[in-house]
Amino acid sequence: MKIVLLSLLGLTVFAAPGHHAADVVAYPEGYRSWAHVRTTFVDSTHPRFASIGGFQHFYANAEAMRGHRTRVFPEGSVLVVDWLDLTTQAGASREGARRQLDVMVRDSVRFASTGGWGFRRFQGDSHDQDAAAPTPSQCFACHAAQAKDGLVLSTYRP
Repeated sequence: MKIVLLSLLGLTVFAAPGHHAADVVAYPEGYRSWAHVRTTFVDSTHPRFASIGGFQHFYANAEAMRGHRTRVFPEGSVLVVDWLDLTTQAGASREGARRQLDVMVRDSVRFASTGGWGFRRFQGDSHDQDAAAPTPSQCFACHAAQAKDGLVLSTYRP
């Protein structure tokens, strides 16, 4: 009985709403200490500024950095895009609140149906709440156009 209860508790802890435990992409604790790949900035002149404006910082773990250099991403690669609002005061632009955090995890067994990558977008500063959109399948649909680059949209500038 204890084993059954512990198993059920484990599934409750590790399964996000709408996901099976095996297909959940976990929050990438400590990602800000990984390699910083690049930063992009979307200013107020962009037509979608209200939804995507601000800073986007790209991070990669060691495996993903090998992939950035070769464009062949090994198993265990993890890529993160940290989306931050823009605040402006007295002519100076700064990072504001986190909009969302996008995560890609390379695991060709767990995520075979999405090109070997798992996708997840976390809402704001949450470590477990998914953003309303996009879904992992919508992420894959966009990334599929980058098959020649291992489904990765970002590039590394050495």
